[in-house]
Amino acid sequence: MQQSMLAINGVQTHVITEGRWVEEGLASDGHKDLVLVIPGNPGIPSYYEGFIKSLKSKLPTETPVWIMGHAGHVLPPKNLSIALPEGQFTGKYYNLTGQLEHKISFIKKYVPKDAKIHLVGHSIGCWFILQLLKDKEIADRVVKCYLLFPTIERMRETPSGKFLTNFVLRFAAVIVYLCWIFSLLPIIIQMILIRTIGGIFGVTNKTVKPTLQLLKAPVLKRVFDLAKDEMILVRELNHEIVSKYADKLWIYYGATDGWTPSIYYDELKAKYPNINAQICKRGFRHAFVLSNDVQVGKMVGDLINESIL
Repeated sequence: MQQSMLAINGVQTHVITEGRWVEEGLASDGHKDLVLVIPGNPGIPSYYEGFIKSLKSKLPTETPVWIMGHAGHVLPPKNLSIALPEGQFTGKYYNLTGQLEHKISFIKKYVPKDAKIHLVGHSIGCWFILQLLKDKEIADRVVKCYLLFPTIERMRETPSGKFLTNFVLRFAAVIVYLCWIFSLLPIIIQMILIRTIGGIFGVTNKTVKPTLQLLKAPVLKRVFDLAKDEMILVRELNHEIVSKYADKLWIYYGATDGWTPSIYYDELKAKYPNINAQICKRGFRHAFVLSNDVQVGKMVGDLINESIL
């Protein structure tokens, strides 16, 4: 596993790879397939370490797995010469549109032109993937898209969307302030509190590190701001893209997911009977990276392996 911060659209971005690093290109021989994972919100790659390691274990040796974080969701080291953009005009970097442009720029800069791309999205990452397919240059290189617990339509109308809008976002400023106070504590105290209190929310020892990355006031504010943008902009399903690229989509809904109600699955299958969509029967949660990262990784890895020619 390799990781570093890369400047994408002027924003330092956390990237983790299993297999070859993003600047090394693809292996000169063997398959030209590449897996790119786009996370949910928060877009912190370290939450997905177990997932991509498990996924990679199912693929040919020369096939790399990359995951890129969302812009501004991981603070760069203080000694890094280029800091994150700040100030009143930074919305263009961190809002939903800016995050989409961020993904497009990364693909066009780092993904080799001859790569066969397998896109894996989680939650809002699935929405980004559908938007990426609007770019013909990218779409023509995509072999398959794997959409896990996809928040691709009517987010605000879901049970979780209503709770976020009517409660969490109303207190976002207070939560961010409390987070700032929390960050002043010694790191060992922070870790103890995360293990103790976070355990209630499914935080395990292996997710303490990314949770520490999340609980930085500037990061949490961007997470909330992006979530607010999602509630406003993720409305109707993009039927044009779904219809055009239905053969490239594999969609996985949660059985009891507050973000992806089963009625959304029913409506999708009613309109597109032949689309490869299914409801989870294994009890995986929306935030699968907290408890089922290995199982979901193996499942997706097996599916991708079937698509590698």
